[in-house]
Amino acid sequence: MDSYTPPQHAPRETASEVLHGLTLGRPGDRISFGDMLDALGERGFGLLLMLFAIPNLLPFPGVPGVSFVTGMAILFISVQLILAKDEPAFPDWVSAKSFSRAQLAKFIVKTSPLLRWLEKPIRPRLSPLVVGVGERMIGIVGVIHALTLALPIPMGNLPQAVALILFALALIELDGLMAILGYIASIAAIVWLTAVVLGLGTLAFSIIS
Repeated sequence: MDSYTPPQHAPRETASEVLHGLTLGRPGDRISFGDMLDALGERGFGLLLMLFAIPNLLPFPGVPGVSFVTGMAILFISVQLILAKDEPAFPDWVSAKSFSRAQLAKFIVKTSPLLRWLEKPIRPRLSPLVVGVGERMIGIVGVIHALTLALPIPMGNLPQAVALILFALALIELDGLMAILGYIASIAAIVWLTAVVLGLGTLAFSIIS
């Protein structure tokens, strides 16, 4: 009797491996932002979320309005998560923006070490927390953080950025454990924001009374 051998599935490529694949080819070839998002597929949500969350790690951003701009970008991404889009989509004028493969390779070489370091502790697990309803829930929490990031709340960016980065890691590698940590960080961030707002309100009331 022939023994049955179950089919072997190729291991899931990491985001850094997908990005590296985009650097292979002629240096002069043009690659559009839309091409890069197509290659990343559903991972584009996590990478973009991380990209726009990182500037908010600074409690006092050096450029005025950064938290508002990044908050609106995160809102745009989060709404698409709620709508269960297969991959992030941007207006045509954004998707058509292009750069040479050599320019992309230079950027990826600089950022890949950080991305590979972030990828080390994450792996696909507890998938219901990051797909389907789980993905929509992350989108809803993302909308809340996007709106609060857009508000001028002192020292309110850092804890929210940490939560968003955890969610980004969860989406990139379908890691439900990271999503759980993201929810915990989100609760802590909301508690912190509430304390800051109440503290500022109490201080303002004491000054004017």
